[in-house]
Amino acid sequence: MFKTQLSFKDIFPTCQHLYYSVNSMYNTTVKKKLEAACNKFNQDFSSNTLWYNNLTFVCLDLGLYLYKIKDKRENDRKPYYNFFIYELKRLVRYKNPNRKINSFVKLHEEIKNAYKNAGLENIDVCNEYVSLMDDHLVYEIFEMFDKLYKNFKYFNVVINKDQYVKECVKAYEKIIEKDKKDYNNFVQKELHIFKSNFHDYLLKNPYKCDDKLLNNSLMTAPEIRITAEELSGDIASPGTWTSTGIFLFCNINSYYTAYGSYLRPRKRKLKNMWKRKNKKHYELMNLFEQSQKNIIQNKHNILYNSVD
Repeated sequence: MFKTQLSFKDIFPTCQHLYYSVNSMYNTTVKKKLEAACNKFNQDFSSNTLWYNNLTFVCLDLGLYLYKIKDKRENDRKPYYNFFIYELKRLVRYKNPNRKINSFVKLHEEIKNAYKNAGLENIDVCNEYVSLMDDHLVYEIFEMFDKLYKNFKYFNVVINKDQYVKECVKAYEKIIEKDKKDYNNFVQKELHIFKSNFHDYLLKNPYKCDDKLLNNSLMTAPEIRITAEELSGDIASPGTWTSTGIFLFCNINSYYTAYGSYLRPRKRKLKNMWKRKNKKHYELMNLFEQSQKNIIQNKHNILYNSVD
């Protein structure tokens, strides 16, 4: 059963990035062959001639994508196949929202035949991957992660990051709240992978977010307990610290100079030590998780004392 084999390994963002870059590295001869085939596919599939319902460019981009991966080994092509059929379904639904498609196996057969008639061999997807997307819940899960990674991509590259960090938080929470049924374990694993990547980026690119966002699941770093001695050689107590909340701690530290000047060397030491351990795990260590409220109170006390 596919329910036990479903995986996003390499799909987001690797396959996603390749698909959106195919037009910048196309083969002219291949593209010409595909254009003729895709015009025919569009005429056969869609009776609507409006430009926004046109599937020619959908067919063309997906054909270039498959051509790009055709020489990869079979096992390496699996995630690319999964992304292909997801994107085919997404785009056809978007272009023809009122058309009910009972089986995407049949739709794939039509587009596959179009490519074959154009003389392009070995740009095919096995039906077992195609039928997977007939499960509407699988499609919805793909769609939610697709949006999540797109927002994360924009968060990485834009200057004004506020909008996209909020979109990431919103998309992440939506996935958590979704009834995932038999796919729950798989989705939880993928959420953990995304959260680790997200916080890894924050570690290298500090971001001062709205305090309201800090209460959301995505902004709480993955919990992996580490001994205090392992993290800092000059701390004698045998307590443990967790990954949750260091992001909040570091922001409080940075905003209030008097408090921050005392803790900054320790913060720097923890960050440097983290970088050495970064290949093993992603941990943002939480200093005093149990005392988070006390830290916030100390922050306010510093403000009051400075006024006095």
